[in-house]
Amino acid sequence: MTKNPQSASSAGDSSKTRKSIITKMNPNYSNYKLHAKMAAMEKYINIDKLIDGDKNSIKQIRSYYRINNWAYRRYHSQDGFMHFRVSPNGCFTDEDIYYQPDCVSEFIKPNSVVMELGFGQGANLLYLAHCHPEARFIGVDLSPLKKKGKDIPSNVTTYELDYNDLSQFSDNSVDVMYAFETIVHNSHKEKVYSEVHRVLKPGGVIIVFDYALASRLETYDAVVQKAIAVTSKGGASAMIESQEELNDCYVKCGLKVEKCVNHTRATLPDLKRLERKAAKILERPKLARLLFWLLPDQFVSNIVIGYLGYDGGNAGVGAYWEWVLRKP
Repeated sequence: MTKNPQSASSAGDSSKTRKSIITKMNPNYSNYKLHAKMAAMEKYINIDKLIDGDKNSIKQIRSYYRINNWAYRRYHSQDGFMHFRVSPNGCFTDEDIYYQPDCVSEFIKPNSVVMELGFGQGANLLYLAHCHPEARFIGVDLSPLKKKGKDIPSNVTTYELDYNDLSQFSDNSVDVMYAFETIVHNSHKEKVYSEVHRVLKPGGVIIVFDYALASRLETYDAVVQKAIAVTSKGGASAMIESQEELNDCYVKCGLKVEKCVNHTRATLPDLKRLERKAAKILERPKLARLLFWLLPDQFVSNIVIGYLGYDGGNAGVGAYWEWVLRKP
């Protein structure tokens, strides 16, 4: 797969060099749409119910993925990949799902010890293990790997545990770690990244793809803050933090930010696809009321996230980032 290379100092958009290929709405219009969608949904969805209290306990996270397993298979990837597609050329393709694991692949060498935090359905873990049979792979997740119908190579070992506590792994024992759209669930990120720092070998790296706000939460108006809350808590996550706050967290935990790239624009084709599917329900209030009466809140929340995601990204509220963090 061909990726759009970025320098270590780049914090710009991953698709700048192909600007002419990618089109998008004016960000101001997306900001208007975000406010209009929130106002419309408030008429037939109890948004406050979706965002009241914490929604990211271990029990709630497990429940969220169990309830939405069908949706992830149907709308993300039948092969079990659960992250957004990064489309550097602005055209949505199935192959774009490999962008994130292929970024990790560049750091893997013969005999590397590689650990995935939050392996989900195991697609990234198995893909990379087949690509690098000479490396050793460790997967950590709250739920066990479902083995039915999967070709699991001998260089893969999985553990059912919370990656807040990696105490069963020795200090300085892992060469490469990666986490795709998973640490956003965690309210104790300093604890997670302190464990990452401990387990990584000196010179080792963790590659993170995750969401961050463009600015701190309090800088947005009340409607946008509520949209951020439903996007965060609706996905069984902690409140999404700003890129600045996350960078401060990494440094505080002893990790060097070697690369920080904004891929938001390259995710817009995927976000637009999901928005269209969600709109088929949410722009029909009678249908939405019926379905939301019948469906679990965590499934309803996922539809709302799909509806708001494109405008939140295009308006510059939320962003999709790649970090390469190195242990000195």
